Amino acid sequence: MPSGFIEIENKKKEIRFKGYVTAPANGVYPGVLLLHQNYGVDANIRAYAEILAANNYTVFIPDLFWRKIPGCELNSSNTDDENKSLNLNKDYDLDKGFEDMTLCLKWLRETPQCNGLVTVIGFGIGANLAYLAGLWLDIESTVCYDFEGINFLQEHDTSVRRPMLIHLNKKNYDFFEKENKLDLINKIDNIKIKIYDNCNINFYRIADKNYVHAAYLNSFDNTLDHIKKSFAKPHTT
Repeated sequence: MPSGFIEIENKKKEIRFKGYVTAPANGVYPGVLLLHQNYGVDANIRAYAEILAANNYTVFIPDLFWRKIPGCELNSSNTDDENKSLNLNKDYDLDKGFEDMTLCLKWLRETPQCNGLVTVIGFGIGANLAYLAGLWLDIESTVCYDFEGINFLQEHDTSVRRPMLIHLNKKNYDFFEKENKLDLINKIDNIKIKIYDNCNINFYRIADKNYVHAAYLNSFDNTLDHIKKSFAKPHTT
């Protein structure tokens, strides 16, 4: 499967948007639904997808901002783009995003190069969606990198359906602790948290001013280990 953008739609065709797909040249592999943060389907998230594909996964990145700015690509090192990205986060509708995500999971499962097993990996606002996917959807595992805000967490969240790995930079971790949300997360079954000291938001974004190479590599290794274990013992077979 060559890498590139494809278009998906629902049956009524009132929802139609593009996404980036990549996979090894041939064969059938587990699927990864990769959810970008507030910079859109940019070079950074596409590079992450290609590395996952090189590790024998079929990867799909949906355009989460298609309702506001279709084809959005922003630069986290540019002040104007950073301000635009903050507004996109503020206006993003998680409920509609959840609908988009379920449509994308269906598409990914039915893609010939996917064996029907899928995991969800999300960054920022995409991590919020990945968290919700872990609560409600039939997937093998989830990975969340640095959530956006705290309002998506609810007191009645008690268990995720399958193993979830949460990566938090130290500043984000301290914020969750200050807002008394860390105890809520720690009470939820099936969640592991990895904390990255001396790191800030975007520590995993190559070329970002906050990029920390060692922390990025550590988080990626933890992510690969997490999803490999979940795919090795799938609950859907």
